[in-house]
Amino acid sequence: MGTATGAGNRLAFRIARREALRYKGRSVLSITLLGLPLLAVAIGASAYDTAMLSDEEEAAQVLGENEAYVEFAVPGAPLVQHSWNDRWSMYDMDDYDDPGRAVTDTEILNALPVGSWIAPYTPDAGSGDAAQVETPDGLGQIATFGYSLGDGLYEAAGLEYIEGSAPGRGEVVISSAAADYLELGVGDDIDVESGPGSGEHEVSGIVEFPWDINGRFAIGGVFPAQASGWLVDTPEPLTKDQATALNALGLTVWAQSLLDEPTTGAYAGQQVMADDAELMIYGLIIVAVVMEVVLLAGPAFAISARRRTREFALMSANGATPGQIRNVVLAGGVLFGILAAVAAIVLGIGIVAAGTPWLEQLVGHRSAGLRIMPALQAALVGVALATGLLSALAAAVSASRVNVVEALTGRSGRHKSSKKWMLTGIAMVAAGIAAGLGGVALWSLPLMAAAIILAQLGMVVCTPALLSFASRLGRWLPLAPRMALREAGRNRGSAAPAIAAVLGVVAAGMAFSMIVTADAVRTEQNQERLLPQGAMTLSLWDNAGQEGQVDWDAVVAEAQPILESRLNDPELTPVPTYNADDCDETASQPNGVVACQWSLTRPEENRCSYWEQDLVDEEAERAAVEAAREDERCDETAADFNGGMWDIPGSTDPKIVAAYTDLEGEELDRAVAVLEEGGILVADRFALTDEGTVVLEQRLTEYEEETGITGDEEVAVNKLEVPAMYVDRGQLGYNRVFLSPGAAESMGLVAGLWQQIYLVETPTEVDTAAAEALAADFDQELAGGDVWAQFSVVDYTDPFTFYFTIAVTGLCALIALGATAVSTGLIIAEQKRDMATLGAVGAAPGLRKRFAMWQTVVIALFGAGLGTAAGVIGYALIREALNRPLQWSYPFETLYGWELPWPSFGIMLLAVPLIAAAGALVFTKATLPSERRIT
Repeated sequence: MGTATGAGNRLAFRIARREALRYKGRSVLSITLLGLPLLAVAIGASAYDTAMLSDEEEAAQVLGENEAYVEFAVPGAPLVQHSWNDRWSMYDMDDYDDPGRAVTDTEILNALPVGSWIAPYTPDAGSGDAAQVETPDGLGQIATFGYSLGDGLYEAAGLEYIEGSAPGRGEVVISSAAADYLELGVGDDIDVESGPGSGEHEVSGIVEFPWDINGRFAIGGVFPAQASGWLVDTPEPLTKDQATALNALGLTVWAQSLLDEPTTGAYAGQQVMADDAELMIYGLIIVAVVMEVVLLAGPAFAISARRRTREFALMSANGATPGQIRNVVLAGGVLFGILAAVAAIVLGIGIVAAGTPWLEQLVGHRSAGLRIMPALQAALVGVALATGLLSALAAAVSASRVNVVEALTGRSGRHKSSKKWMLTGIAMVAAGIAAGLGGVALWSLPLMAAAIILAQLGMVVCTPALLSFASRLGRWLPLAPRMALREAGRNRGSAAPAIAAVLGVVAAGMAFSMIVTADAVRTEQNQERLLPQGAMTLSLWDNAGQEGQVDWDAVVAEAQPILESRLNDPELTPVPTYNADDCDETASQPNGVVACQWSLTRPEENRCSYWEQDLVDEEAERAAVEAAREDERCDETAADFNGGMWDIPGSTDPKIVAAYTDLEGEELDRAVAVLEEGGILVADRFALTDEGTVVLEQRLTEYEEETGITGDEEVAVNKLEVPAMYVDRGQLGYNRVFLSPGAAESMGLVAGLWQQIYLVETPTEVDTAAAEALAADFDQELAGGDVWAQFSVVDYTDPFTFYFTIAVTGLCALIALGATAVSTGLIIAEQKRDMATLGAVGAAPGLRKRFAMWQTVVIALFGAGLGTAAGVIGYALIREALNRPLQWSYPFETLYGWELPWPSFGIMLLAVPLIAAAGALVFTKATLPSERRIT
């Protein structure tokens, strides 16, 4: 039996290979449809593996041959470090009441093995001191570091000289990105206009840190020797005890020898939850890709099987069993799956290899070499085999049921659509929704994956019945669209798989576009908006520590000509701003100073229930968060707890109030009236008392002057109750408050001590070029260096996200167009006899073009519509996976919402059908085939 089965399989593969070589065009199309999504996965897997670094590789790249990097959390304040695998360590303070103290380099060295050496270091090129430099187009900024490059620790850390050598006295080296930006080379002079190291300095070399190849920076002794931490070189690997000794000095430790130390405390549970969510997301994406491949490649097999109906009938007439016929079709699926996988993997790896330099520029660091994620690539072959089989399965079952008499006599059977298929499809969609809800409730990947599969397959099963229903609408349409709808309803076996192909691609594209759009909206909601989009401001800062002695009018007079050189009739409106964390002199104390802070308080009855809970463990924390979601008073976000109130605008000028609040009409008049009474505007409705007032409290916190450490004890020393008006959060920014001059005076606050902000208005529209030129003009010092000036245009847009979404949607749209074109072409090829009949009865040559066009429109519209619905279902499940790690904290995190990517909807639902129709109209031959005798 085993021998017979093996022989039968060999015969099936031999027939499949013969058919593939006989119909090369059709075979290439099938392999292409199978391989396109696999190619995307192969490129993504190899690019990800090449670009991403493991914890060990990242440490080796940033630290090089050095052992560790250490930096202060709070100098001299002991801490408990919980994570050890990267620079951004998670830790808890061991004793919050410890005010901290100064820690010397000698103490750090004493905690390290004998023979250790340290050097100042900042593993983030953008965190250096900013300096203003001359560029070919004006002025710009780069970061500066005062490293002594004669110390071998920097080259041991990976500093590479692209050109030149280490700087001597008065010389600097610059990064390759800075060299390109400034158009400088070795021997040229860099002109530092202001900031640390002002003056002209010769460039002695061009360097690169492998962990930041895009960073624009300069290094040399002319700059201050400041850094965020220290490189540590030890004669032997750092031990946990030595790292703990450094923790006792207030230092976090990132050491190559401690990367395997497990995360501890509450952070360990957070990491597990994040890992579970990541695994869930990846699992759902893989399921979506597999479904896309199956639905995309299925039509090629289905239509190919229909074209081979006569061949299958002859096989059956000569004694082939239905199982043997199924095996022949399935063998084709396996063969095409293997070829598609091999081609996709080879081509994908080749593309990544060629694009590695560009990929490194994109991620901003050097890769560890070309890597292909072999486990996933091997799995891709298995996926290709599975998807090839699944793609061919429906065609195999259909072929095994061929009616021999009808096939050999050239008649195609017309079978009425059974309502049970429609009911079955609806039931599958309903089961998919139920599985999705169950998967979310139970946090089950199999259930969520089943939801995606059932929902999409249910729509595919419904498609023939929907086509049958739509075909009845043709009676009210002109001839060509009527023929296309009726042909789709009559030959549902060909049209339904074609629609399924488009459905799979559109579903994947729409789900991904919705994820990207929701993430962009979430980021936007986390932004603190102070002014409306497009508002222009001129900001001036006291650069010389004159503490309220700056003549702002004189500075504005100096700035006015610069504005007038770019703008027509610019008008400047001063906006008083206040800092609510200043103390007066009477608050000073012998052991240091006292940190002061005004804050908005809520009446006791309006406090969120979360703050009243005893959060003894994780279960209690979750219960408190769940209760908070049901409590309308619990509307606080992380932005409400930013720790201070700085740069608060305060005015009774209606123009300024409108700019910062978006109020207008009667609401604006009422707000101005409240401010004129000495009141304030607030964005916290629960801060208002029944009398329409709010209570402001000034609290003092002990502050150690030498180390800058704040103690834990707070004392309320002042209370102030003022009239208030609630406005929507809108433009009030992170402080959630707009002051009046009267309220500011009652709080003891004075405007203009350190800075002054002006709203800039002009009657003409300011284009991007003018705005950028003004920003460059004003990025400088005025008043003889006493004032720093900056011009900016408020812009909350995120063009990267928009263009990225359009690019992804466009790619999916191209695949959908390809699937539509291929499927329509195969259907039209199948209808040659019908076209011959049309020619015989005198149909005009242009009819074939219009008929093909409307067939394409039917397939594209049905596929795009159903695919959009399937994509929404897929996004709903992925959204839950994304939100899960975010939903168990208070103040609440901004969750992924239901923001729709309208450009993507327009591309999929309008552009794809229109472009497909235009393509069919252009590329379909106008001449109808001549009638010929069939023998």
